[in-house]
Amino acid sequence: MSLEFSNAEEAKDYAEYTLGVDDDAVKRLVLQSAITREMMKVLLPEKVITHLRNISGRGEQPRIADIGTGPGNWLFDVRAQLREEGINATLDGYDLYPTMFPPEETSKAENVNFNELNIHTKEQFIPLEKYDVIHIRYLSAAIGPEQWDGAFDNCMSILKPGGIFMWEELLLEKMSINDPTKWTNVLAVFKLNWSILRRNDVDPKLSSLFSTKLEEMTKEEFTTQSLPEKGQRMQAANMSMATKELVDRAVEHGEAVVKHLGLESAEQLQGMLKLAQKDFKEGCVLHMPVNRWTAVKPLVIATGRTTGDGSRDLESVQAGWTEVFKKWLC
Repeated sequence: MSLEFSNAEEAKDYAEYTLGVDDDAVKRLVLQSAITREMMKVLLPEKVITHLRNISGRGEQPRIADIGTGPGNWLFDVRAQLREEGINATLDGYDLYPTMFPPEETSKAENVNFNELNIHTKEQFIPLEKYDVIHIRYLSAAIGPEQWDGAFDNCMSILKPGGIFMWEELLLEKMSINDPTKWTNVLAVFKLNWSILRRNDVDPKLSSLFSTKLEEMTKEEFTTQSLPEKGQRMQAANMSMATKELVDRAVEHGEAVVKHLGLESAEQLQGMLKLAQKDFKEGCVLHMPVNRWTAVKPLVIATGRTTGDGSRDLESVQAGWTEVFKKWLC
């Protein structure tokens, strides 16, 4: 079913992000970050720590960028991990919505920088510094089916040759409910949320991008099913809050979205939301599977990689030839 909007600006806004960006959304993102931290245990794998330690050993300060950072919880957690490892790094967070950034006193206390950035706007990436590590988490809500390559290449443009790219994404297509025969209201709203998000097949998309454009690609799998009961109840609260954001945003965009979902009115959609939230309170859990892709940007491609605008990636070529000469001289 096609989705029609009254004007181009409305369609553009709806396509960019389908979740909330207000104070309630920030609270949900903080909770989501805590759940993910508990699920993954270690935010920076040993491979990344070794890479950063090698950079520090050369007398340089490594640079890390978190794109789609929201309130910056991943960066604050990473700062804590790096302190334990004795590594000092520059930490920069980027997001399209500065309203979600933490208070200035918090960012200063942790020595973390925050700046506005649209992952889909190539021109905004051109003046940025290059990074040794780039991290993205749960950004599929902001990337449409036709936007993956562009968003990926924009991030690649600010990753140093030999740098590490990490992308963590929840797999909506593989989510499971603890008792689908009992929690029918959540199941019904989840199917609508799938239509609202208009996202699918995240796993094959990212696996293909990482394996074809990067080297040493690894994919780790996590799930909230591994959490203790308290963690699973936190996940239920997280999904209840996210569902409300999705429904509120859909209603905000008007009748076109409601009709696209096959419903008669916004009131009907809001009624379904209330029933789903009741299910969450009474014990329903939507288990969240998450994959983490990690890979390295090649030092060299013999003929020079062609970038999105048809030019050669000279930085990659030059850095690669530098490595070749070093090996030859040794």
